[in-house]
Amino acid sequence: MKATFLGTGTSVGVPVIGCDCPVCRSSNPQNKRRRASLYFEAAGTHIVVDTPPDFRDQALAYNIRRVDAVLFTHSHADHIFGFDDIRRFNTIQQSVIPAYASSGTMTDLKRVFDYIVSGEETQGLFRPRIEFREVSGPFDVGAVHVTPLSVIHGAKPTLGYLFESENRRMAYVPDCCEMSDEVVEKLRGVHIMVLDALRHRPHKTHFNINDSVALLKRISAERSYLIHMCHDVDHDETEKLLANEGPIHLSYDGLVVEV
Repeated sequence: MKATFLGTGTSVGVPVIGCDCPVCRSSNPQNKRRRASLYFEAAGTHIVVDTPPDFRDQALAYNIRRVDAVLFTHSHADHIFGFDDIRRFNTIQQSVIPAYASSGTMTDLKRVFDYIVSGEETQGLFRPRIEFREVSGPFDVGAVHVTPLSVIHGAKPTLGYLFESENRRMAYVPDCCEMSDEVVEKLRGVHIMVLDALRHRPHKTHFNINDSVALLKRISAERSYLIHMCHDVDHDETEKLLANEGPIHLSYDGLVVEV
């Protein structure tokens, strides 16, 4: 089981346009954050979670060559606006690619990308070839068993995902401000846990770092990573703060974790 963090930033990315704060001006590559996305590989299956506006750049930067399925957490712009670039993988693979989403997220995808689902196939037309599959419970992608995790992220219904393959477990929850006890129980003792942690200060629709650390201690994963950070979070300074919190670290673009 292997996961590549294609992007680890919040909706505006880091550096932020027109900002001269120390993190935005930092020369540390771990402070450069594209919008959040994950590339997950296990048992010969390759899954992308969310297609942010940076998805083309991410695929080029990290040499993504195959996508067997796309999973969406929710339909905010920073998680879907790179969806059109899936069409290149249709061409490479000569196949239709399934896209998994909740009912509400699927409705939004079909509205925003109406040309994917409208009209007839036309010779030479270059658009994503997608089979939409509604997520209403656990499902399998190849040999990977996927359990959707319903979490709270403001008013928008949002999913995280638990991946299981060959007795290994990894969970990914990039946007969250509240998680039920039921979901926490499903996640206890996972090998890898990835959880939202926007900044140090509180936020209405995202966990802050203290919130995330407290929840991660309840989950007790072998290793945990914070994601979806804004420009308030300096990588090295925050890693020092996390040093006494157990196996909890900031993720960064290009980080590869294996289980």
